Amino acid sequence: MQVNNVSKKKLGIIGGMGSHAGVWLFNRITELSYAQKDQEYLDILVHNNSAIPDRTRAIVYKESSPLPELERSISIFNNSAVEVAVLACMTAHYYCEQLEQHFQGKILSAVNLVQEELTTNPLYTGKKKIGIIGSTGLLRSGIYQQRLEPLGYEVVTLNETEQEEFFMRPIYMDGGIKSGCLTDEVKQMFCCQVPILVSKGAEVVIGACSEVPLVMKGSMVVPFIDAFELLARKTVEYCYYGARTISKIKN
Repeated sequence: MQVNNVSKKKLGIIGGMGSHAGVWLFNRITELSYAQKDQEYLDILVHNNSAIPDRTRAIVYKESSPLPELERSISIFNNSAVEVAVLACMTAHYYCEQLEQHFQGKILSAVNLVQEELTTNPLYTGKKKIGIIGSTGLLRSGIYQQRLEPLGYEVVTLNETEQEEFFMRPIYMDGGIKSGCLTDEVKQMFCCQVPILVSKGAEVVIGACSEVPLVMKGSMVVPFIDAFELLARKTVEYCYYGARTISKIKN
């Protein structure tokens, strides 16, 4: 694809939450970039900040807050003239408002993007029961409930036992998704979440976890929004402001 009159924004990715998800986001943004030669790709600073404490343990169990380390990443971005930042962790979006107070640029929120997608894409018109796949921290934080329920949506989630068995276990178990070991057992366990949410009445399922695209691929039994894929696509669109494509966009 070729672009004319491109003016690119400098991008920062806060990774390390987990590291494989951050690598996926960088790779996907690169794949989607409006570029034919080296100089047309985005200027991207990736901070794989593995010192960031676990977000679920912070939100649910009041353990060490991720905020100081997230703010350290933001300070690095500020010192490097980064204009746009994204978080390679859906649960970390709980801290977006606090981080925005420190960042000199714009943070793109996956939660905002999902809300926009639900309310503007005709594919989801009339569908009001929304299933959420996310960490226990994300579900307990209520960031999707607070955003969607005032608009008339009903948020559907796994119960506590299902959440532990089909989300937290395949993510955190020895040889689980965080380790980068994507065995068939782990994939099957994680993918059980969609039919369970559909059985609870979900008409649309949101994959609100950065590990979702590492595991869930292919068609689903209901419309499915991969929040991480959406974040990658919208980040590319936003960073290539002014870009005018003259051939088909990559997919």
